[in-house]
Amino acid sequence: MYCHAPAGFMRACLMVLLSLVISLALEAQPGLAQATDEMTDAPPPPGSALVIDNAAYASGGLPSAPALSSAQSLARELTRIGFNVGIAANLRQNAMRGAINAFTGAIKPGSAALFFFSGYGVEAKGATYLIPIDANIWTEADVRDQGISVDAILAAMDKAGAKVKIMILDASRRNPFERRFRSLSGGLGAIDPPPQTLLLSSAEPGKVVDGDGNIFIGELLKELRSPDARADDVFNHTRLGVARATSNQQTPVVKSTLTEPFFLKSGSGTPDLPADAKADAGAVQLGPPQDAKPGAVFRDCAACPELVIVPAGDFAMGSQDFAAEQPVHSVTIGQPFAIGRGEVTFAQWDACVADGGCAGWRPDDRGRDHNDGPVGEVSWSDAHRFLDWLSRKSGHPYRLPSEAEWEYAARAGAPTRFWWGDEAGSGHANCRGCGGGGQPSPAGSYPANAFGLFDTAGNIAEWVEDCWSENYEGAPHDGGVAHDGPCKQRVVRGGSFDAGPRYVRSASRFLYDAELRYYTNGFRIVRDLP
Repeated sequence: MYCHAPAGFMRACLMVLLSLVISLALEAQPGLAQATDEMTDAPPPPGSALVIDNAAYASGGLPSAPALSSAQSLARELTRIGFNVGIAANLRQNAMRGAINAFTGAIKPGSAALFFFSGYGVEAKGATYLIPIDANIWTEADVRDQGISVDAILAAMDKAGAKVKIMILDASRRNPFERRFRSLSGGLGAIDPPPQTLLLSSAEPGKVVDGDGNIFIGELLKELRSPDARADDVFNHTRLGVARATSNQQTPVVKSTLTEPFFLKSGSGTPDLPADAKADAGAVQLGPPQDAKPGAVFRDCAACPELVIVPAGDFAMGSQDFAAEQPVHSVTIGQPFAIGRGEVTFAQWDACVADGGCAGWRPDDRGRDHNDGPVGEVSWSDAHRFLDWLSRKSGHPYRLPSEAEWEYAARAGAPTRFWWGDEAGSGHANCRGCGGGGQPSPAGSYPANAFGLFDTAGNIAEWVEDCWSENYEGAPHDGGVAHDGPCKQRVVRGGSFDAGPRYVRSASRFLYDAELRYYTNGFRIVRDLP
């Protein structure tokens, strides 16, 4: 083909020639054409998000924080557009670091990663630090020691392989810490985002916001609900909306180092998945990663339940609410372990029955989801039959969690009554009074906690290994089983869809006969790591 045209048309002509060359090459190599199509059509990995709302600061009083429901609404909106979302509230330093490590550990290379923080932020030596609720700050050195660096979080997201890094900071509040070593609150420092990052901060560097963040979050939520909007447009429209609503008293900041358009809905990888499929979104690695990175998800065989790696750490177990939950005592989980991302489902139980491992017992599904719904009406002994079968099938030993391991994983670093805060609210768990109730919901119908676990509150009550004890007197501090050996009564944790909010708190515990098959009781699995 010969191309003769004026100079103004030469570029178009060259493009025609190039297209023809590519077409001829692909016709000559059909395998190459197929591979090219597959690479073009392959969806990106599902995006990960972590939402942290810190309000109950132990030192310095309560900030003018937005209601926790605003952060919860954000988590629900991010879930709707396709992100795998973890949400946590009122985190102490160790718990906050653990939640962030679990979040960055769950990032899939090539995916989008989004981090949101609401609470206090402080600038020190030109860098910005996010403040845990147990911080006791008197100097700039304390800020650097006890705060968590924004730059470090972005660097960890980048190191994990996030193709697009998104950070939203609602932390430019006048705080009580700075007056101890400064005359005025200075707001956040200027943040220099790394490549392929989109940043939204609720106020300009050096400026503070008096009052709550409801306007900021409200404008952001409104823009997130716009169909098929580019991420930078969402943030810029949020900035304009806040400035307009506050008569220019508050102007958020948008910074972008993106080199190509990014759409939150399509970029997150699974925008159109129904809620009950989110727990299974994306390819899951077979076998644990060698570095046992917290937040990593894997399974030991195609039919095995998904597991998530929980980091080592410590927490205060129990509560003052009921005598059976006392005394509150410190527990240290010395090693990471893998725990079921969700509760064992009917489909997984049926596979055990079909393979001869579960004694032919088929619980009644009572008209609910028989595939992704959690299996109920199984006894503690039934759960052990499943664990024995799964251990033989996979070649790896499985077990029930200890009571301490269960509560540690369920809390995901939160010292509050529920992993999302002190009030049950709605939209976080399936129970009577939580916006659910009536029957169990499929796995992944509600947001995961900060460790990536679904349904640790409500849905199906879960057997643990321990024998029942009247209280925690003499309980071990290493996360081990408190009372083991032959016993008639065992412990269930987490409450169920048929229980009220007080019974689905992270500290709630109950006794059942080990041989009783009750329709609200099921289990999740644990596997120790090498």
